[in-house]
Amino acid sequence: MSLKPTRIFLRVLATVLLLLIPVAHAGCGSKPAIDTDRLEGARIVSRTSGKYFETYRNGRWSLHLIKGFNIGTSIPNHWPGQLAIPKSDYSRWFEQISEANANTILVYTILMPWFYEALEEFNRTHPGKELWLVQQIWPRELADNLDMYETSRADEYRREIRNGIDVLAGEADIPRRKGEAWGRYRTDVMPYTLGVLLGRELLAEEVEETNQSYAQAKGSAARAPHEGRYVRTTGKASAIEMWCAEMSDRAAEYARKGYGWLVPVGFVSWPTLDPMVHPTEFTPGGVKSKEVDDSQVLDPNHIEAGPDGLAGLFGTYQIYPYYPEFMYREPGYAEYSDEYGVLRYGGYLRQFMSIHPDYPAVIGEIGLSTSIATAHEHPEGLKHGGISEEQQGIGVARIVRSIVREGYAGAFIFEWQDEWAKKNWVTYPYMVPYERHVQWHNVMDPEQNFGILAMDPDHVPFEGKTRVWQTPREEEKTGGIRAIYQDHDAAFLYIELEFTAGGAAALKPGGSPEVELLIGIDTVGPEHGTTRLPVEGLPELPQGAEFLLRASAGSAKLQARPDYNKATSRFSAAPSDDPVFEDVVYLINRAQVSQEDGTYFPEITTNASILKYGVFMTASPAYDSLAHWYVDSKGTRVRIRLPWTMINVSDPSSPRVILDPRKLPPGPAIIQGIGFGYLRTDDMRGVHLYTALTEGGALADFQPADGRAFSVEAKAYRWKGWEDARYRERLKKSYTAVVEMYKDLAPPAPGE
Repeated sequence: MSLKPTRIFLRVLATVLLLLIPVAHAGCGSKPAIDTDRLEGARIVSRTSGKYFETYRNGRWSLHLIKGFNIGTSIPNHWPGQLAIPKSDYSRWFEQISEANANTILVYTILMPWFYEALEEFNRTHPGKELWLVQQIWPRELADNLDMYETSRADEYRREIRNGIDVLAGEADIPRRKGEAWGRYRTDVMPYTLGVLLGRELLAEEVEETNQSYAQAKGSAARAPHEGRYVRTTGKASAIEMWCAEMSDRAAEYARKGYGWLVPVGFVSWPTLDPMVHPTEFTPGGVKSKEVDDSQVLDPNHIEAGPDGLAGLFGTYQIYPYYPEFMYREPGYAEYSDEYGVLRYGGYLRQFMSIHPDYPAVIGEIGLSTSIATAHEHPEGLKHGGISEEQQGIGVARIVRSIVREGYAGAFIFEWQDEWAKKNWVTYPYMVPYERHVQWHNVMDPEQNFGILAMDPDHVPFEGKTRVWQTPREEEKTGGIRAIYQDHDAAFLYIELEFTAGGAAALKPGGSPEVELLIGIDTVGPEHGTTRLPVEGLPELPQGAEFLLRASAGSAKLQARPDYNKATSRFSAAPSDDPVFEDVVYLINRAQVSQEDGTYFPEITTNASILKYGVFMTASPAYDSLAHWYVDSKGTRVRIRLPWTMINVSDPSSPRVILDPRKLPPGPAIIQGIGFGYLRTDDMRGVHLYTALTEGGALADFQPADGRAFSVEAKAYRWKGWEDARYRERLKKSYTAVVEMYKDLAPPAPGE
């Protein structure tokens, strides 16, 4: 008699017994004792209940308020698609995130196998302090076809959904692929998965084209309802809402049928697609239907859990306080306040929650950037960049508390770590060549500086500095300039001026307004810039300057030549002998008008020439992340740091500086398809400095000097390029505020 039927019976019996045991498959063959609940024969550890999540541990269900962080996909020197973050980084970050009293992390896409190994190991060794995972499955962004239902695009995303669930279950073998994770996944993190998130912030153009493509094919903008068993739509759903429901439904179905897991699924949206009408989002002379940030809708009321969606459905919304402009211009939002005063952001949250269906609304992204430059202003100071680390912590804590107060299921702070690979419209046109910008840190770019964990260049300013000029001792003047030094790293050019007899003290805040320091800066060589600085009696410069730094009594500016001012897209730096320099002032908030009452909202500009006084040495208790310059405690040294893009260095790692004689259109020229010309450092002959000190308007000293003229013997400051910038991690000052906020954060009591 054949033994085959007996073997089959034993294998089936073993499988049934395994399904009855509440364990989870873990990495390296280990099986930690994770208790799971069961519902209709499937395992379940997380579910939605009304407006919140619940998680199952120690034999019972508990409310789970999301106290989260987004973890990005890149580290310095690497693009996101390289997925270069090592396992050791994840393990260290999980410790720090947990110590911040966070309980959930969100990742945007499938990551490399060692991420899931590190998460499982951390959670297994930190019972009661586990980090729950929200796994987003990212649809590819395509420029040639914006229809999310286009056959090849939709099929590709459906395959990626299967990959995502296989990865979470530890049963994936993904072949090597460019720009996306791959490998052998054998770590089951389903017992730690709070939810699976489908989609991303869809562009208005994608929503419009998806809806129009369906309308052209079917004769109506509305699809037939998606009658999914796990997620479905109502009869009023648009094609894009149908897409969200279908993809969420597929993920939930595959998790249940493929692995016996019930898992909450969610979709992604943002204020530009909310179902409310915003009268203030209107450009003077325009057409309301063409206002991109209020033209299309993804209505969460048209998406709901199906009969088999026992783990539930949730919506995730990326909501920032400063964009779109209606977030702070709608007059009704100003009626909202908290213990600190008016909070327009809370007004929007309250309005959106009032129309949201009865399932969890999660803020998938909220954060404030510590970049030095600002991309959007905000009346309560919750702006896009230009935020100190202390302000970041206070602002983020205030925002997250308002989110929870308004009944949201929690929030993910964007983001855990700074990412040099990011870009923002205000700065990215000037990062040339663009493909090298991951090799240096653009501290002016808001998108690169959202992290609570800083990624600083591994360099102590002025250690190993270069002396470019030493005044002969017999020519030193009391209170004058004794020596000039320069230094650099992957974020800044540094300048240090040494004075005699405490001569720099008058430049401190509260010092003498009669004393002024001027520094002419030349980056592109003798054939460019002006040979005159605005000081009576100052000799002609031996070669032209493109920038002028002026400092007096704690106030300072870095001005540009009119034909080398990035705010007006001028980069010729033609030779001249006039002493004219101007501020760098550019647009950050566009002008709009309310359709409701005609209120006019003028455009807002920012003055990028202003230099902030403060200590910028990170080891100092007085460290100010926005500071450009300060005078040391002895009053003998002025120390300055200038972000590379402030002096039109487009890539310090090459190195290169922008130089283009064309008359370019105003605004970020690269957006209009015009690339910038540039010079390599060898061609620009280094950075030259020309300093002058005045008192009561009269020239008191200038260096480098050779008698009554500027010396031509001073060194030009040159530096070698690099391929892999050295960097170090540093918890920003905001970390402490987040720790305290998450420690006490709790949902409002019933009736509040």
